[in-house]
Amino acid sequence: MRRSILLVPIGLCGCAADDEFRVLSYTPAGIEYSVSTGAHSREAVADMAQQYCQREGKKGQIIDSGVAEKHIFKGSRVVYRFSCVS
Repeated sequence: MRRSILLVPIGLCGCAADDEFRVLSYTPAGIEYSVSTGAHSREAVADMAQQYCQREGKKGQIIDSGVAEKHIFKGSRVVYRFSCVS
């Protein structure tokens, strides 16, 4: 019982969740993701960007990407930037 009481607040704040994938910023003009390379491929991230841009009736186009962090055990964290174009 005690364990479940402690896990509820942690789960609600999102602290216990693994942050393999995060949306850093989004606007109607584009979206920026931070992704763990061990969890999601570039193609999967591009598909998510396409879905986001399709809501605006546009196509997602990658602007750039860059390694944000390097971890020995987890792999790298890459930031992808997409713009929504007509």
